[in-house]
Amino acid sequence: MTRMILKIAGLELLVIFFFTLNGAYVTMTNPLNPMMQYIGVVPLALMIALYLTFKKKWKDYFSFEKSKISPLLYSPLLLVLLIILVGNNGLNTAESASNFFLILISQLFIIAFIEEMVFRGFMMNILLAKGFKAAVIITSLLFALTHSLQLLGGQSLEETLIQISYAFVVGMTLSLLIVNGQSLVVGIVFHGINNFLQMSSPDSEGSYILSWVIITILLVYAIILWRRAVKQEGASSKISVKIDSYL
Repeated sequence: MTRMILKIAGLELLVIFFFTLNGAYVTMTNPLNPMMQYIGVVPLALMIALYLTFKKKWKDYFSFEKSKISPLLYSPLLLVLLIILVGNNGLNTAESASNFFLILISQLFIIAFIEEMVFRGFMMNILLAKGFKAAVIITSLLFALTHSLQLLGGQSLEETLIQISYAFVVGMTLSLLIVNGQSLVVGIVFHGINNFLQMSSPDSEGSYILSWVIITILLVYAIILWRRAVKQEGASSKISVKIDSYL
């Protein structure tokens, strides 16, 4: 148990360290290039990629072989992305195509890759030994906690609380998709595109009402996924008992 706690704490502190370092760099230099705004966390992304490569773990986290690809299961995620796109008045036409590309790449392959691997990959894998309920709640809380760092950058308390709530329900949803047999790829793609749409909209501040609408949709979606996971867990237990009775 102690070893598990130390692993989880170590991963959380690692993420906080690199994102705080990156925030300090951005505050001091104010880089205009979208890729340079995340240069401070690139070493962490490379460390994770190297670990997955040398340990031959890519397939464990990203393969669809053991997962049932269920487009219908992803429909609420598509709805959320559509709401963000329409609610924030599309994309900022003042941005260049190259900037759009750099923002998308940085969000998919740096930010979403790091956060999904740490919270829905490594942490979930460690905590699932204690059951999916504890794993989902703990990883979601830690994911939300990480987003409280925005306060250090001067973000208002109200906006930070909304962002924490948003991060918590997103974390719940994406964690439960993993529990329901989906690939980590789904979480990375949704996470990256979600960030891209938020950052590339002409209304970068968005609206609180829009945020709460999305939070509500994701909360309902998470409840559905939770109940689905509970049913699957119950069915698995019944099968195990039935098999044991024949032994």
